Amino acid sequence: MLKHEVKDGKLVVYLEGRLDVSVANEVEEGLTELIDSLGHRKVLLNMKDVEYMSSSGFRACISTLRKLNSKEGLLKISNIKPAVKRIFDVIELTSLFDIYDSEEAALKSF
Repeated sequence: MLKHEVKDGKLVVYLEGRLDVSVANEVEEGLTELIDSLGHRKVLLNMKDVEYMSSSGFRACISTLRKLNSKEGLLKISNIKPAVKRIFDVIELTSLFDIYDSEEAALKSF
């Protein structure tokens, strides 16, 4: 199970390590399970401890975004390290996601 907590009625999920092909499916399934079992439609992915993301990691995030969009929910991302942010920029996904520098700013934006 992914490390998570509920803050101000929003589900905050803390991702860590390398989000690559070896863990992406597990992360995606964990996010789906949390959203479905807890019924949250406002989700924040805190990536302060994510060192690397491959295309599989991005796929898990996009899948979660689509799932929430289908439920009229919202997905926000916070605390992306500069190296990971550059990958978001290079593959032009920064416009797809609402990205914030801090967890606090992201939570206030819902």
